[in-house]
Amino acid sequence: MIGQRIKEIRNNNNLTQEELADGIISRTYLSLIEKGTVQPSTNVLVKLSKRLNCTVNDFMAEVSHFKYNNFEILREIGHYELKVDNEDYEIVKHFIDKEYEQIEDVPLPDSGRIHLIYARYFKFKGDLKRTKLHTDKALQKLSTIAVNQHYVNAVLLKSELLAEDGETDAAIDILEETVYLTTKFGELNISDIKLRFALVKCYIIFKQYYTAYRLTTDIKQISSRLNITYKEEKLKKYEMLTLVKLGKYKDALELAGDSSETDAGIMRAYSLWQLDKVKEADQLLKAIPAPDKEISSIPQISGLYKELTGRLGGL
Repeated sequence: MIGQRIKEIRNNNNLTQEELADGIISRTYLSLIEKGTVQPSTNVLVKLSKRLNCTVNDFMAEVSHFKYNNFEILREIGHYELKVDNEDYEIVKHFIDKEYEQIEDVPLPDSGRIHLIYARYFKFKGDLKRTKLHTDKALQKLSTIAVNQHYVNAVLLKSELLAEDGETDAAIDILEETVYLTTKFGELNISDIKLRFALVKCYIIFKQYYTAYRLTTDIKQISSRLNITYKEEKLKKYEMLTLVKLGKYKDALELAGDSSETDAGIMRAYSLWQLDKVKEADQLLKAIPAPDKEISSIPQISGLYKELTGRLGGL
């Protein structure tokens, strides 16, 4: 009971466990106190009460149920969603420490948004188990209402996790289903672009290059209609890659232009080689700095580079 009250008062003061425990006890020990695993000494209680600007007697009061405050927590959710979008994960930890997922009476959609913040935070931290747990909870709760941006973000994260696990077909299924829902029941928006962008990556993994190319065209058309851009340079690379894989080397060269960027340079060199312009391809390849590790974040482009160096390296 004391631990619950300490936690409640700490949350009311917008303090993390680290901030409250600093210089008094360890964060781990405070966590055990709040869980009721250990009982703190009177000396510790006095120090904690001073930092929390309360009395020790306040720790003995009946624990009030942590009820849902619509305005306050919605504001918090929105604030930390922006922090996640900006990859400000150290700030997001303050939200995680508040354990909002345990609040009573939270409407399912808002609970889903909370779990999605958790999932994206734990993804950044490399905690795959908790990432998957909170992603699935977010999807479950957000699926209770019409498809919106938050549901789409959960789908995007789920598809990414599936693809990383080698379940690209399952990732494609959930993305295609969501594209259908957004197209049927809503107006075009940035979500339609994000979903198709994720599908491009999946279809490239699946070696379905024509489908991937068609999707890049769809994305450009939607972007033009909405007058917005989304990962424009990366999209151009994917489009170029699909053209190369489809054997449309002249189109790939036209799209690449005179770009000296590494990925574009590799695909230019590969296209020139395929068009029997071996000398030009070799010169372009030699101008690309030798990498310390994988030359591209896109595995298929790294594959083109390895093939080129194997064929042209001895010239």
